[in-house]
Amino acid sequence: MYRILVDTLVKIFNEDAYINNTISNVINNNKFTPYEKKIFTKVVYGVVENKLLLDYYLQPYTKGKRVKPFMRNVLRVGAYVITFLNTANHFIVKELVDVFKKVDFNGSKFVNGVLRNYERTPIRSLNGLKGNEYLSIKYSVPVEIVEYLRNDYKDIEELLKNLCTNSETNTYRINSILVKQEELLKELDNNNINYNLIDDVIFTKESLIDSKYFKEGLIIPQDYSSTIPARYLDPKPNDIVLDACSAPGSKTIQLAGMMDNKGSITALDLYEHKIKLINDNANKFGVSIINTKVADSSKVSFDIMFDKILCDVPCSGLGVIGHKPDLKYRMTKEKIIEISLLSYSILDNISKYLKQGGKLVYSTCTITKIENELQIEKFLKNHPDFEKGKMELILPNNENQQDGFFICELIKK
Repeated sequence: MYRILVDTLVKIFNEDAYINNTISNVINNNKFTPYEKKIFTKVVYGVVENKLLLDYYLQPYTKGKRVKPFMRNVLRVGAYVITFLNTANHFIVKELVDVFKKVDFNGSKFVNGVLRNYERTPIRSLNGLKGNEYLSIKYSVPVEIVEYLRNDYKDIEELLKNLCTNSETNTYRINSILVKQEELLKELDNNNINYNLIDDVIFTKESLIDSKYFKEGLIIPQDYSSTIPARYLDPKPNDIVLDACSAPGSKTIQLAGMMDNKGSITALDLYEHKIKLINDNANKFGVSIINTKVADSSKVSFDIMFDKILCDVPCSGLGVIGHKPDLKYRMTKEKIIEISLLSYSILDNISKYLKQGGKLVYSTCTITKIENELQIEKFLKNHPDFEKGKMELILPNNENQQDGFFICELIKK
């Protein structure tokens, strides 16, 4: 398993693979025991979440050495397990050294020496670090992103703490198209599954991905915050709705449920494979009113007008790095600015196709002002025929198990 684990980290860090898809693919293609699956997932997420911190801890042992990606990730795994997990360290070190021997026998001696010394030596202190560098290392967020967020928020450390904490709670929205809420909850009670309920979202420590509830389409994995944009839009049966940035389709399916699967939803995405994912999910979850279209939402045109539009635009994703920790290493100030320009162009174009008196909901899963509040200010300045309705910024909160999200209603006068 440890070879697979290290190979997975190489894909994420060095081949630009996304953590959630990569973990899912590896688990599906290997015959892990339930325990191995749990350990594999925990270690991959743990190493990715703490990459900068682990590299800081390891730096005194690797200083002056040319460390290639495979070796670096072997050392990261060792440092993570020794530092954060209650395991037999000598066993883990031996397993990792054996993995590396098959790649580089001579190099395995260096790996063994580093991990044995790391195991015996007190953890390197962060006391010598100050300001943004301290926060960057402690929370494993690139210093450029720390600096950028500091411009928007005063209590930057509390924000980073909540941003980077991965809740152990699983959240699933009940699919009202296929099951009544009271019927599903009764079945969960009968099967002794502990949960909390807010609106139509189940919070549970148990993973239900392998359960019949998910396999039969009765529940949909979805964070509570990501269900709020659809609630703001509040579509009714027989409405004509546009979902401008639909993939993978969770919000689209939620809209269909709110419409009692009556009316029509046009769902757009730029890529054919993502449109296929939307269609597959619609079929699985019993939705028949979604019409998908491959299109660039910043340029697409329509011959019809829509009652309601959901504009859940591309964003930096900084509000969801608690469970998508790889995203924080992909972002730079320049990328955030570039994404904000794209998102505005989508909003600007799509707004043309809203009926008079109709509602458009703009949403992101990020917390930067340039992607959120400043976009709305710019839009309203350029579109006097619109007015702002409700607006909400949700900051990540591990206690409430919520991602960071921004939602704003725009009403066409």
